Amino acid sequence: MLRPVEMSRVVVAGSKNVMESVVEKLHELNLMHIVNYTGGADYFEQGKTMGKGKEFSENLIKLRSIERYLDIKPKAPDVRFAESQIVSQMDDLLGRLANDVTSTYERITAIEAEVKSKQDQINALRPLAAIDLPIELYSGYETLAVFVGTVESAVDADVAKVAPKSEVFTGSFKNTTVVAVFVPVEKASEVQAILAEHGFAEISVPKLTGAPDVAIATLEAEIKRLESEKEPLQKKLKDLKKQYEDIILAADEYLSIQTQKTDAPLRFATSENAFVIDGYVPSADYDKLKSALESTTGGRIHVEKLSESEMEELVEKKGEDIPTKIENPGIVKPYELITRLFAIPEYKEFDPTLLIFVFFPIMFGMILGDVGYGIMIILVLMMLKKKFRTEGWTQLINIVMIASVWSIIFGLIFGEIFGPMGLWGKIFGQLPHEEILALEESGRFFGEGVFGPLGRVGPMGMFPLYRLATNAVLMLIGVSIFIGVLHCGIGSILGVKTELNYGEKKHAYFERLPVLIFQVAFALLLLGLVLGFMPMVYLMGLLVVVAIVMMVMGPEGVMGATHLPFYVSNLISYLRLLAIGLASVGVAFAANKLAFGVIMPMLSGGEHLTMVAYIVGVIVLLVVHFINLLLGILSPFMHPLRLHYVEMFTKFYSQHGGGVEYSPFGHVRRYLKV
Repeated sequence: MLRPVEMSRVVVAGSKNVMESVVEKLHELNLMHIVNYTGGADYFEQGKTMGKGKEFSENLIKLRSIERYLDIKPKAPDVRFAESQIVSQMDDLLGRLANDVTSTYERITAIEAEVKSKQDQINALRPLAAIDLPIELYSGYETLAVFVGTVESAVDADVAKVAPKSEVFTGSFKNTTVVAVFVPVEKASEVQAILAEHGFAEISVPKLTGAPDVAIATLEAEIKRLESEKEPLQKKLKDLKKQYEDIILAADEYLSIQTQKTDAPLRFATSENAFVIDGYVPSADYDKLKSALESTTGGRIHVEKLSESEMEELVEKKGEDIPTKIENPGIVKPYELITRLFAIPEYKEFDPTLLIFVFFPIMFGMILGDVGYGIMIILVLMMLKKKFRTEGWTQLINIVMIASVWSIIFGLIFGEIFGPMGLWGKIFGQLPHEEILALEESGRFFGEGVFGPLGRVGPMGMFPLYRLATNAVLMLIGVSIFIGVLHCGIGSILGVKTELNYGEKKHAYFERLPVLIFQVAFALLLLGLVLGFMPMVYLMGLLVVVAIVMMVMGPEGVMGATHLPFYVSNLISYLRLLAIGLASVGVAFAANKLAFGVIMPMLSGGEHLTMVAYIVGVIVLLVVHFINLLLGILSPFMHPLRLHYVEMFTKFYSQHGGGVEYSPFGHVRRYLKV
């Protein structure tokens, strides 16, 4: 699981007489990642589209125009269609329906453009309404220049100085001064300069007639008429979408498949009579591929698997990447989404998905750590799962759902149900007040909750662990650093093995290995200092020095040791597991304290809670917990993601630029029956 699936390089060659049947079988098998032919071989050229390729491509473009106009997007299939059903209705879809949808959409677009134009005219006319002039008077002169716009200060006097024969009309609109200046053409440039000094902003006067107020009323009426025409057209598109969405998606899939097949020879090397297909298949599926192709063509095909050395030679010679197929068990598979968000591993690198599956939910749970929050998130996700059924949403929901289970587990460890002072004590019980005081005085206080009749469990009765207690904080600091050392350590070990896979021994032993030694020794050195165990301190100090010397001997020389602060900060970064969790539990604590300890007693004013106090207290409690829950979903997701991408992946992942994902020639049918 930590390594991509082993691949083999395969060459398929045969006569053009069997090319179409070979393409059909390859597409059906969905096994071969084809390497496109780019030329360079004598007697061979790039192949050409087969059969109805051009027709299928044109139909697909036309169909996708309909999808765009109807706003149809891929979704989980509600119904599947037989290919024969799609073929029989294709002419209707691309003829009658396409014309209907296109004409309706184009009319809506034209209406929207017309409405926008009229709205722009209204916006231009509103300031002019402050000047009592008919609109047609602002244009159409040969000897006069007209300036219409807004100014920051009065312009009459300054305009009169440079153009005594002028007319200036002013008005007020939304705290600005609107002016219309009429001057002889020969004075236009001088007046323009004067207006600029007064902050003149020009208004483009629409080519209309009559008073501005009347024109505005007419335009608004026209807009209203256009909007009333658009509304039924939009409803018509919605109805068409509802009626044809499933069959259009199925038709898209059918045409995509046909286009894939007919365009396949564009990826082959072909001569006058033969063709050659080059590509990769999972090694375990080679025999299946060979047998199926030979059976389909009656043995008139040559299928050959290249040796590993030949495969390596081709990769180095052409600079190609061997495609990476990552394969994980069902429960781990959703976490491939997180891997892909970063980068696909190269063929010789490790697939980190399993590590994400192990560490990510634990980190999420450690930060959120609340039984109530965990259950609430799971319930919400179960509802969302029915609504969002695409592959990406399903993966994301499953990731958070698994993480929420860990939130419940850590909630049991921390003794939190909607925060400390929440429901824990009422469900499981808590220690008597005298015993709590005694534990605090003796420095052994880790929390007041109990596991029902089991009481408190663990060394020194540590659990349930009250996260805001001093002893608990110190312990969680140690746990966070331990997770950091383990997390980064695994990354460094994989980094060493990856470099060895690429034959980079110096990078492996003097760049990756010293990081592992340094971080482990540094953490143990700190532990020795805390425990006062000096032999451990001296030994780990020596290992730290050894690691630094190895870094200096590495590929970067002395510069290799300059990364030490980064490696230390890697470990410190894991304290966010504690810190973000404390912030969340702090808000939950404040919500409970505010509702039960402040608002309810204050509003009731006596020993017994009044109904008003109870209602107000519960509302405040729900609002604050709801906000904390929203933050509690986001932070526990983002921070573990950061710890994986920055702290761990940098030790071993994508050191060589990321890989190419295995993409076999074929199609997994979603809307068509198999």
